[in-house]
Amino acid sequence: MENKLKKQEFRSVRNRILVFSILVTLLPSFGMGWFWFNMTRRVTTEKIEQKLVDSVGIAEREINLWFKERNYELRVFANSFVVRENLSKYRTAIESEDRKNEKQTASHLRKIGTYLTLVRNEFKVYRRLLVLDNEMRIIAASDTSDKSRPVVLPHNWKSQLDRSRFFSGDTYFIEEEFSPLVLIGIPLLLEQNSTQLGFFVMEVRLQGLLPLLMASLPKTERELGAAVMILLGKNGRHILSTAWPENHKETAVASPQVLNLLNSQLHLQGFVNDRKVRVVGLASSFDDLPWDLVIAENHDNVFAGLIQARNQIVLITILLTIIIGGAATIVASQFIIPLKALTKAVLRVAGGDLDVSVNIRRNDELGIVTGMFNEMVRRLKESQVKLEQLALTDPLTGLANRKKIMADVASNFERYLRYSTEFSILMIDIDHFKMVNDSHGHQAGDAVLIQVARIFRETLRGLDSAGRYGGEEFLIVLGKTDTHMALQIAERIRQMVDRHAFVCEDVSLHVTISVGVSGITSQDHAGVSLIGRADKALYEAKAAGRNRIVSSLDESPVPSPVGQDSL
Repeated sequence: MENKLKKQEFRSVRNRILVFSILVTLLPSFGMGWFWFNMTRRVTTEKIEQKLVDSVGIAEREINLWFKERNYELRVFANSFVVRENLSKYRTAIESEDRKNEKQTASHLRKIGTYLTLVRNEFKVYRRLLVLDNEMRIIAASDTSDKSRPVVLPHNWKSQLDRSRFFSGDTYFIEEEFSPLVLIGIPLLLEQNSTQLGFFVMEVRLQGLLPLLMASLPKTERELGAAVMILLGKNGRHILSTAWPENHKETAVASPQVLNLLNSQLHLQGFVNDRKVRVVGLASSFDDLPWDLVIAENHDNVFAGLIQARNQIVLITILLTIIIGGAATIVASQFIIPLKALTKAVLRVAGGDLDVSVNIRRNDELGIVTGMFNEMVRRLKESQVKLEQLALTDPLTGLANRKKIMADVASNFERYLRYSTEFSILMIDIDHFKMVNDSHGHQAGDAVLIQVARIFRETLRGLDSAGRYGGEEFLIVLGKTDTHMALQIAERIRQMVDRHAFVCEDVSLHVTISVGVSGITSQDHAGVSLIGRADKALYEAKAAGRNRIVSSLDESPVPSPVGQDSL
């Protein structure tokens, strides 16, 4: 019902006026703004994409030139007289297997090593220069602390040599070096198409590529630090980045968002980088190298002007909406406010709150409706009170029904747990009640139940409660009462019932009751445990002859003064 009322409130006259005013303002404003924004964004995106494509193209050309220079230097150094002459003599001495040539062999290798060291010291771009034999073992190296470190060749170095007489390895890092490294090697031949003497290998520092990457970035973005270019190796592993400091050593693989750029190269895409910053970028792969270039720029910097214009459009639209909506609200409020008060009252009633009354301040139709609403709520409240009483009261005896008396037991048990307030329970059964029904009819039985209930009400205190547990059984909860006091109260009730003359029309009956008594103890974990002990005590009282009281503590029956069973 509440949802229905809310739906009706949405369709109210005030809301219809307000919605119409807002739509008249919003639709043209947002329509034109959206058209302009999309057109401008498309043009801006195309310009940014072309700018980044140009930067990537420049970087790729510069890196290819740098790599060709290293390749050229490699061939120059490999074809030097020192290397070829001494390596040839070394091969001749090795093949002769003459022990007298061992000193000459070592001398030839030292000369090659000295030459390699001189070249390495002259060109800082090289980490190591190596000469390998045909079994890829190091026979000469430039003088470095790790000159004997094994060479790890690419798995396809043979196929590279067969294809281009040249091979290059994957990039890697070592502990002693911040710069990423790469191996470049060529075969050493004594003469063109002659016997192969070995291999000349250079371990090249790639840190020299970083200035080339920086210079390839757009000038404005480079100065602001708003763009970054990343060189990726095999499987997307980082080689260099313009965002890293010079002493940075990175071996991580690029994020999935960056690798996704490689699937649609030279196409601008937006994504969130590892630093949780929104960027736009694109990627390009080298034709001759197993590397990829990625360039990215901060999204907010790229579209700063566009975002500012968008925000201004939104702000102006919001201001217009507020002004027009406010004017519409003032006009509608003259007759909507009374309806709103009545609607709130209806929602409260629908939610179960009947303590509602709406002030009548009008003499028109709305005032009549408000008065009828107040009268309806008053009658509804009276009906609810009656229903609550019926739901918790036994209709025959007027005592609490089983649901209510069990709730009283639970309430007293909670009070005991919280404040250690003792309470006791009386389980009462009318003796031979079936015989009363069989001998005198159910009307007589009902009269007995009603009169017993009246005795309970006359005997019990205000903090006690009595209820019909079922059939001829009654349950009495004695608040703030220990077992000893409960026995006294039970005996008083038993005596009053025993002395009472039960009359139904022209029939006079003598009725007795049996009582089971139980008091709360620390071993009780729930109220039902008291009821169970009281019920067991009641069973003992009936087994001992009825018209008596049994406590659950000792279960010793308290006999009636008459000493015999009665109807």
